[in-house]
Amino acid sequence: MHILPLLTLTSLAASAALPQTDGGAGYPPACANPRVRKSWHNLTNPERTEYLRAVKCLFALPAQGTAYFPAAKNRHDDFATLHINQTSAPDPTRNPANRGVVGPGIHFNGVFLPWHRYAVWNYETALINECGYTGAQPYWDWTMDTPEHGARFNESPVFDPVFGFGGNGNNPSVLPTVPPVNGSAPNASAPLVGGCVTDGPFADQTFSLGPGYQFGGQEGEHCLVRNIQSALAENTLQWGADVLPLVRLTEYWNVSLGMSVAPTGKVRGIHGGGHSGVNGEMQNVWSSINDPLFFMHHAMIDYVWWYWQHLAPQNLWAIGGPVWPNGTGLTTLDSPVYMTPFVAPDVPIRSVMDVLNEDGSGVLCYTYEDAGHPAP
Repeated sequence: MHILPLLTLTSLAASAALPQTDGGAGYPPACANPRVRKSWHNLTNPERTEYLRAVKCLFALPAQGTAYFPAAKNRHDDFATLHINQTSAPDPTRNPANRGVVGPGIHFNGVFLPWHRYAVWNYETALINECGYTGAQPYWDWTMDTPEHGARFNESPVFDPVFGFGGNGNNPSVLPTVPPVNGSAPNASAPLVGGCVTDGPFADQTFSLGPGYQFGGQEGEHCLVRNIQSALAENTLQWGADVLPLVRLTEYWNVSLGMSVAPTGKVRGIHGGGHSGVNGEMQNVWSSINDPLFFMHHAMIDYVWWYWQHLAPQNLWAIGGPVWPNGTGLTTLDSPVYMTPFVAPDVPIRSVMDVLNEDGSGVLCYTYEDAGHPAP
């Protein structure tokens, strides 16, 4: 039987009856009309077209963060610079021209899930407020693109050339490379391996940020690169074999880390599986955000976290894990989520824990449509 956790259904029903209240301290009122995020598989073609139009619009708008990152050329780049910068933060020598935010990084630490949740929310908000988007941020339910559902990853509707994000790359001879760090190669995720995407709405898009931690310059200009790895993705992104063992964990940090280091013992968790499955730019730990599929993938990662949050009452506000990827510090609800002035205000983690903002103390207002997955 396909059901959502009971707590989720109860919370949704309660939120529908909530009046708008003043959250105080500069926060918005409680969430009365949440955005409802749907799986890309469940969108109509007109809905898909509308989302793609809005994303293309962001690429056409001027960057707002050039005072911090002069190489940013468009509004989408504002989000890319933020991700590259904060991924590089533990080693400032990787981006010596950085004049933006500094922090402990956004991967393999306690802020990983809250940071990406807030980033996707702000991207969604930019689509709506700056490009007139009429929907909510879709999520890519890649579990539907596995043999578990009689499907293949490379045949996912997200790769459709007309009603999707374009397909695989070809002509790998035009690939740029990433310079070494302090004379040694960066981690294996850095080089772009694959070819230029030649169909779909982003086939003609030039990216000036990345690959890797580069913040612009002629050497960084490149196409959208993909190198789809279906077998890898299909072995990592199944609901029954990969997601359910993750959401059965009871501690926040185990769930967060399990997104990247699979609790099943597989080489990759669902976070890395999605990135490595698309490969190319998406495989790059710094500049993966260049590919618009980044936001689709991370909306799904957020969906899984949201799903886990509503499996038990104590999960909704559960947080933990190290502040720094080296294991030091303790992440708390008061730890900051850095988003820099040109994307959104910085907020404490507590402000992005409840996506329905039921007590009026947060900054979010959305939920997810039931995807019909079996409960644990």
